[in-house]
Amino acid sequence: MLIYCSHKFGGKMENAKAVELKIKRLQLADPENTYVSPIHTFGFMYDTVSYEDGIGMCLDLLSKCDMMIVLSEMSKGVRAEIKYCIDNAIPIVFEEEL
Repeated sequence: MLIYCSHKFGGKMENAKAVELKIKRLQLADPENTYVSPIHTFGFMYDTVSYEDGIGMCLDLLSKCDMMIVLSEMSKGVRAEIKYCIDNAIPIVFEEEL
């Protein structure tokens, strides 16, 4: 299963590092699935593309995933990803539910 990892970013490298550690823990504990991070896929373009284009790329990646896990508190992007999942019947799990 391909699992999208939603986490606040805001162009802050400390957020990228925080989600990296969480994904590493999840991936090592669950090698049968693949965890993907839009921050690590597109974060290097944060100051290059508009917010709308950036979230569009994230949602395109999310559309290919089987489920999403929310690994941080809410942010504008996390809320957009949750709405996308609800609108497209993609299952959502919140970190505190693990």
